[in-house]
Amino acid sequence: MPPATFYPLLVELSTLSPSERHARFAQLHTEIFNAYTTAVRAITAERAAQRVVLGDEQRSVLQVVGHIMEWERFMLMGAGDILAGLQRPRMGNSIAGYVEPDGTTPTFETIDAFNVYQVQKHLTWSWEQMQAAALEAATTLHTLFTHPQLITAERLERTAPTRRRLPGGLLIPETRLGWGLWITLLDHEGVEHVEELGIKHHSV
Repeated sequence: MPPATFYPLLVELSTLSPSERHARFAQLHTEIFNAYTTAVRAITAERAAQRVVLGDEQRSVLQVVGHIMEWERFMLMGAGDILAGLQRPRMGNSIAGYVEPDGTTPTFETIDAFNVYQVQKHLTWSWEQMQAAALEAATTLHTLFTHPQLITAERLERTAPTRRRLPGGLLIPETRLGWGLWITLLDHEGVEHVEELGIKHHSV
């Protein structure tokens, strides 16, 4: 989705009542999820090995998908925290609490350090392995956030208050950490990496 459309839309949706906002976020999430997973399924092993520009560096398409997938694994931990009633879910306003599948808990001083760690880890991953992990993480998050009885508006509203600054100088002055986590997910799949993955912009 074009940033010029996406970020103002988030500001607008954040003024709705929690129940209305959840319904609109779920609709938006479904549209973004369908475009993202369609793109990931279409990537071949040859395409996954190609290099693309990401900021000031180059990464393979596989590593771009891995970047999204690892943040989504972290979001799944935060989603579990929301379901368990924690007011400050992981990834809400900190990069502490990431856990590897083997149970180890590497720590990161910065977001950049987290990203570099994942790039190095994925050097040994096959595209088949990465594609499956990415689709699984995205599908699970979509189910958790859009299901009417899982991460509900009420559960999101029980997380700690915050404000969210968006690109372009936009600000959501009053929201909750749970809503902010959902915004990060939508941004990652629907805006931030669409060019690298070949996702065409779509309307709401």
